Amino acid sequence: MILVADSSALVALSVCGSLTLLDQLFKEVTVPEAVFLEVVKSDKPEAKKLENYLREKVRKVNMHDFIYLDGNADAGETEAMLLYKQELADETE
Repeated sequence: MILVADSSALVALSVCGSLTLLDQLFKEVTVPEAVFLEVVKSDKPEAKKLENYLREKVRKVNMHDFIYLDGNADAGETEAMLLYKQELADETE
């Protein structure tokens, strides 16, 4: 199964030193560009660890897909939901 991660969970796992747990639990870990840019800002805690971990896991999102939002989602959350649909993340092989 593919995991499409958002920033909060990634930061929490990084603080605990448990990012590699994701690789053990999921076939593939991906993040949209907006999430990557959000967590690697130089003023953010864990930015360097997350940049190293996520470098090869960033995916472009097709922003033309349609998704209903409640108006409270930020760019990272929006792209994560679109990437989830784009990658068919809940399908298993």
